[in-house]
Amino acid sequence: MNDTGAVKNKTKKTLPVITISVFLFAAAGLSVGCLTAYLLRSNIYASVFHLYQTLLSELQTLEINRQDFFLLAVRRAGKYFVLLWFFAFTNIWKYYYRLFSAYIGFQNGLLLTFCITLNGFTGIFGFVCFLLPQALLFIPAFLIAISHCDHLHCGLHSITLTRHRLILCELPYFLLSAALVLLGCLMEANINPALLRLYFR
Repeated sequence: MNDTGAVKNKTKKTLPVITISVFLFAAAGLSVGCLTAYLLRSNIYASVFHLYQTLLSELQTLEINRQDFFLLAVRRAGKYFVLLWFFAFTNIWKYYYRLFSAYIGFQNGLLLTFCITLNGFTGIFGFVCFLLPQALLFIPAFLIAISHCDHLHCGLHSITLTRHRLILCELPYFLLSAALVLLGCLMEANINPALLRLYFR
């Protein structure tokens, strides 16, 4: 009976520590972003609200160049992606991925509070529309990237693997996460504008 319990415990799946760390720092950033946006609402929301109303009135008739939108999305997401892999080779990797997670959470906290301030709790649906469908690919892509960047960073100090072999081992995960980021950018450029139009109609 004890052996059976031991086997069950071994096969029980848990989230990697680094994934839990990413979620915790992102949640902390989200909370700080929400609090910051709430405290500054009287100073910045008047001008932002005017811009929002202008964009909203033009959204239905605005022609969006999907190629330009795609390139813009690639530049933004690609910058984050490349920096993750770059900092994996440095001594500040542990600080960088935590700061990155908190920063992404902070950005989304600002957006969430903005949507709720404008539309009440139904603004949560607007917030979700801003993120979908690209977030369905961006989230796993960056979790894979961060996890394997951490493997790469830890492996650089290993005496059993050469740097060349280590990079080759992590290359498939780099390509997989890069492909997910590119697909997410395609979805952001081609599907997200239509979803926003549908929500704000």
